[in-house]
Amino acid sequence: MNNIHKNFQQIEIPVVKTLYDLYVITHNLVSKFPKNERYSLGEKLENTLLETIEYVVFGNVQQKNFKDAYILKANTKIELLKLFWRLALDIKVIDDKAYLKVQQHLQESGKMLGGWLKYLQAN
Repeated sequence: MNNIHKNFQQIEIPVVKTLYDLYVITHNLVSKFPKNERYSLGEKLENTLLETIEYVVFGNVQQKNFKDAYILKANTKIELLKLFWRLALDIKVIDDKAYLKVQQHLQESGKMLGGWLKYLQAN
């Protein structure tokens, strides 16, 4: 069983791995949100992140001339996530340390998606 998991990691898209890790962090943080925020902002964060992962996976399997639309949508979702996490910080449902950890993953994902978009638009 462990070998299967190792093989999966070898074929995984790097940006999906980063987003996957971010989802784990997000899920753990949202579970600590106050109840009213957990079911509003927290749910929005989780759903937007899941949609972002979906767009990346969909974009990866599309024919070359259709990939960029999905990757652009994923990149837009990353920008929304940055805004939502900033809001979480400003309303004090997360601390600075959690915010910086999340932002690091979002920045990394954004750079990867931006590079992918540049590659697609150049070819």
